[in-house]
Amino acid sequence: MTPVETVPAEEASADGLPAAHGAMPRVGEVIRRLRRQRGFSLRDLAERSGLSQSFLGAVERGQSDISVGRLSQVAQVLGHDVASLLGYSLQRATPLVIRPDDHVATRQGEGVELRTFAIPGTHLELMLATLAPRSRFADEVTHAGIDVMYVSEGSLVLVVDGVDYALDAAECAVWPSSHAHTLRNDGDVPAVALGFTTEAVHR
Repeated sequence: MTPVETVPAEEASADGLPAAHGAMPRVGEVIRRLRRQRGFSLRDLAERSGLSQSFLGAVERGQSDISVGRLSQVAQVLGHDVASLLGYSLQRATPLVIRPDDHVATRQGEGVELRTFAIPGTHLELMLATLAPRSRFADEVTHAGIDVMYVSEGSLVLVVDGVDYALDAAECAVWPSSHAHTLRNDGDVPAVALGFTTEAVHR
C-alpha cells in the first residue's frame, strides 16, 4: 500500500493542533495528540491496534511512514476514520476549492461517466459516477485502499468478487478495494453515485 508521509515533529499551533506545513499530512503528531486526549499510552495503542509499540513510536516521532491500511487500524482505535484523521493533519485555515479544470472525466463504458477529484495533500480521491439506464462499467477493477459509495439517485448494483449487492437511493456501501469490483445500472432511469477511495487511482 502507498504510505502516508510524515514529517519531523515541530511546535503546535495556538489551538494545540500541529502547525500547518504546506499540504503534507503530519500524521504522527495527530496520532500522538489524539492518543493522549483519550488517555492511551503508546503501549495501549499498540495493543488495541495490533501494531508494534516501537513502530508507532517511530511514526509519532516522524521517523517512519505508515500505510493507509495500518493508519486505518490506528484511526479505528482513536475513534476516527482515515479521512477525518488526515483532515486533522492537514490543518488548513481556509477551504481548498478544487476547480472543474482539476477534475478528471472518463468514459468507463457505454453510458457511464466517471468524474474524479484528487484531494491535494492526501491519497484520497472523490468520485462521481453517472450511469445511464441499463449501463455498466466496462471492467472490474482492483486497487489498494478502501472504497465508499453512496447512491444519490436511482438504483445500482455493486458487484464485489462476483456477488451482486443491490443499492437504492440513500444507501451506502463500504468494501476493500483489493477485491474485484464493478458497478451497473439495471434500472430504466439514470443513476448517480458519489464515493471516495482512500488510495487515489486516477491521478
